[in-house]
Amino acid sequence: MRRGAWKAGLLAALFAVSAHAAPPAPAPKLVTIGPAVTQTVFALGAGDRVVGVDDSSTALPEASKLRSVGYQRALSAEGVLSLGAVMLLGSAEAGPPGVLEQLKQAGMKVETFTNEPTVESARSRIQTIAERLGIPEQGKALVAKLDADLARASGRAAQVKGTKPPRVLAIYSRGAGTMMVAGAGSVADTLIRLTGAVNAAGDLQGYKPLGAEAVVAAAPDFVLLPAGSVTTVGGEEGLAKLPGLSQVKGWKLVTVEDVDFMGLGPGLGKAVVRVQDAVAPAVAKGGGK
Repeated sequence: MRRGAWKAGLLAALFAVSAHAAPPAPAPKLVTIGPAVTQTVFALGAGDRVVGVDDSSTALPEASKLRSVGYQRALSAEGVLSLGAVMLLGSAEAGPPGVLEQLKQAGMKVETFTNEPTVESARSRIQTIAERLGIPEQGKALVAKLDADLARASGRAAQVKGTKPPRVLAIYSRGAGTMMVAGAGSVADTLIRLTGAVNAAGDLQGYKPLGAEAVVAAAPDFVLLPAGSVTTVGGEEGLAKLPGLSQVKGWKLVTVEDVDFMGLGPGLGKAVVRVQDAVAPAVAKGGGK
């Protein structure tokens, strides 16, 4: 009986220790740099781990109330480390390199991802970030969702294949003095092409200053702008007063969320459909031209 009682007491003690075991360690805190990276982390369901972002990422509603560590190309090691994060995930623009090296020497895990404006790059970034966060299955699911959204957009574009595609001029602006048009090789260029439209500035490479003659030659049917820039340029009325656009008649304003204009993240498919809804309303209703 004594031996049985001893065993019972030992089991009870073991159960008690198990019941009062320390809870799982909290997930490591993150700093995310670049809108596509930040959007990806939140879309993967890991947004509660983010304690700091760069200025451009604050355009994402979910990240708007988080601490900003400043402009992504001019980070401060002290500012980042003060947040207590153990990992920094950033776009290739994150820097300067010396600061990233300081963070690594301080024991922080630092990884950057290409910001190439391609769908393949977006897929790879999503899956790699998911793996780094220890949630690879969520990454696969998010890539599958992105592909489904893009397949839908591709099907809509195919409905009007053979008709004259609309010409879209993408403008990046943080005020009337910083107007740039997005040419080939830009995020906006990829976005426009995925809708089935034509980039009216496709003969240019990258971002170029807005010039009156170039705008007239581009002859856009639509002007694409980040939603956050609409107020700073005075809306459609303000744009219509700009050299070049004042000479082109009949164009209409189209917007996408700022983060989708700056990087190709998991919201790319929805952004494409948003532009399609504006430039091809007949297709959006299930019809064609």
